[in-house]
Amino acid sequence: MQVGIIGRTGAGKSSILNALFCLAPICNCRILVDGIDVSRVAVQELRGHCAVVPQSPFLFDGSLRENLDPFNTTTDLRIWEALEKCHMKGEIESIGGLDIHVKESGASFSVGQQQLLCLACAILKSSKVLCLDECTANVDNQTAFLLQHTISAECKGMTVLTIAHRISTVMKMDNILVLDQGKRKLVGGGNPEVLMNDKFSRFARFAKASNM
Repeated sequence: MQVGIIGRTGAGKSSILNALFCLAPICNCRILVDGIDVSRVAVQELRGHCAVVPQSPFLFDGSLRENLDPFNTTTDLRIWEALEKCHMKGEIESIGGLDIHVKESGASFSVGQQQLLCLACAILKSSKVLCLDECTANVDNQTAFLLQHTISAECKGMTVLTIAHRISTVMKMDNILVLDQGKRKLVGGGNPEVLMNDKFSRFARFAKASNM
């Protein structure tokens, strides 16, 4: 299941992810993953089953292998497979392979390449839930397409939550949640194509306001 979450700045989109990762309190509601209340799961275990690709990608000073597999839990073969899925295999091969040194904050790569590497890391984690926090906001259209294509093709077994900056990012999602800026609550939801064809839906009005 792939779910897109949209709304203007301040609508509470990122608050949903903060609550899921126990970074913010959950009040008067529950969050269930596979029918299990996340508040009853140890934080470390919960986060071990969730992966996130943030708006501002994070890579640390060290080898590329260490960045993609920080706990040394997988094989080089799987790492190369993940890089190929994320359209980064050729680039990494051309600059020295998995042992290349990554500068602090990922300065060795463009922002788009950093996002693709973060997605490769998330794929390697084999999590049940993948959270994408406006990960296409600061990349060019080609990289945004590669990210969306990879997520659609390679993350079918996961629950994918996508906080969207671009309406086009969520058009192929199974479901859409629309949050209201003033009320900070859910004001619409459903299949994106159905919502887009309903000119009175919040999603259609949001898309129109975004000049889509």
